[in-house]
Amino acid sequence: MRSRIAATAVRLLLVLAVVLGVGVGTAGVAAAAPATVGNTDGDGLTIRSAPTTSSAGLGLVWDGQAVDISCQAVGQSVTNTRGFTSNLWDYVPALGGYLADAYMATGHDYRIPGVPDCGGSSGQYVPVSQFQGQPNQGEDCGPTSVVTALLAAGVTPRSWNASNPVLAINRARSDMGYDPTWNDPNKFGTNETDVRNALAANGVSATVVFNDIDRVLSHVRSGRPVVLAGNMKDLPWSGQSVPHFLTVAGYEGGQYLVLDPASDTVVYRTSAAVLTAYWNNELGRAGVML
Repeated sequence: MRSRIAATAVRLLLVLAVVLGVGVGTAGVAAAAPATVGNTDGDGLTIRSAPTTSSAGLGLVWDGQAVDISCQAVGQSVTNTRGFTSNLWDYVPALGGYLADAYMATGHDYRIPGVPDCGGSSGQYVPVSQFQGQPNQGEDCGPTSVVTALLAAGVTPRSWNASNPVLAINRARSDMGYDPTWNDPNKFGTNETDVRNALAANGVSATVVFNDIDRVLSHVRSGRPVVLAGNMKDLPWSGQSVPHFLTVAGYEGGQYLVLDPASDTVVYRTSAAVLTAYWNNELGRAGVML
């Protein structure tokens, strides 16, 4: 949630909306795809922190387990137990890591139409929810967007743990100068300067741009992410009237790839018109360009 909101009822609205499942995750907007694990011969498939077999293992999934893929990445080639080889890896937000596509039944021989790339070699499109049970979860859209923007830029956030993302969210809030262990009743949300300060703590310079959405979206099209301020009421997958931060992580096929910390943990695909409507609100009209 953005700063300078003066009513506790407004502050609680977003928390209640997500907990109750109101107005989030409109079908057809999110780029996510179902898949099923298979052909492991009962040995299970290791969840990896990166699209290689040498990266850290994060646990196992088993034959028949259903998952939702948010993006795909080209990585190390893997051959399954039936002799099929693929260099494609599938990112599953619920698991916080990658699965070798050679073991996944997706309904497609290679890439899944409509599912974006995970940011290529320089970064990852990793959806992260701001709602992790922490004291400030209803106001942590700014810190969470810092985390997802850094990952999209190819920078590992301070305290990042894919299996426990609240550590990085709380670290970003701390880098903004706030105590993440309690909810200050006199502090409502975060602002653009806070976001820039948290990025700087991670060694990333950022520029805050006001009142120029064309410049902000051009920056995204050039290959760099932006933390964008606006109001959720103009997002087709939300509709809640709450000042907000989200990450515009990339651009692909004429659409912008959005990581919204207050909605489903998927990569949303949307247009410049939608982002402009979201941006053009009180406490919006600003972007923090990495």
